[in-house]
Amino acid sequence: MTDIAQLFTNIAVMDKFTFGHVGQNSPKRSWHMGRHSHSFHEIIVVMWSKEKISMRGKELEASEGDVVVFRPGVGHEEWSGDSPPLETIFFSFSGKLPDEVPDKIADSKGRLRLIATWMLNESRHLSLSESQELMQGYLDAFIVEMIRLVRHQESPLVENIRSLIMREPAKDHSLDSLAKFAGLSKFHFLRKYRKLAGASPADDVRRIRLSIARDLLITTDSPLKVIAEKTGLGNEASLCRVFRKYLKQAPGSFRK
Repeated sequence: MTDIAQLFTNIAVMDKFTFGHVGQNSPKRSWHMGRHSHSFHEIIVVMWSKEKISMRGKELEASEGDVVVFRPGVGHEEWSGDSPPLETIFFSFSGKLPDEVPDKIADSKGRLRLIATWMLNESRHLSLSESQELMQGYLDAFIVEMIRLVRHQESPLVENIRSLIMREPAKDHSLDSLAKFAGLSKFHFLRKYRKLAGASPADDVRRIRLSIARDLLITTDSPLKVIAEKTGLGNEASLCRVFRKYLKQAPGSFRK
């Protein structure tokens, strides 16, 4: 049995998760929610900017690519600045998560981000009765991937580099700058990264930028020019070239 199939089996035996609701938080300026708790689990997926959380006597900072888990009955406080504005997707569910799932998880490959985007997008177009079964499937897939991430952590080097790119996709992530961030010589960094990640740093920069651009197309009405600038893909023409090369369609067609 594959690892993913085994995870699905373990989850089915361990507990039954039931989807609650999904929504988006995109305040236009600084934002604050006082201390509160829930009777259910709530997941926060940070799509853009940073959110700060006070929970269990400590303060967390969640950036693009991070997932935050609020467990039932655990009090927490949330806030953000206004530059750039915060964008998150949140959803709730009932059930019991394994104790090994931490309060914050780095989604360096963007899979959790993508599933959350699907959930939000479908909730806007389907009736409650139509979406319930689909949302339940997305929830199960999200939990499976989340637990897989916890149990099969990437190399700290790869995680740190991917997290950096997720946080600042528009930055010029050259081989020299990434090697300097890792504290390695350029050629040593390149060899080590390829061995650990199975891809070059440049491949991951391109993949992460494309993933973020794809999410923004689905979840926002931002013009293509803005999305291209925000994700480090240059201008609208460059964004179109990348989409046609890797996704085999134009950004406008993908959005529709």
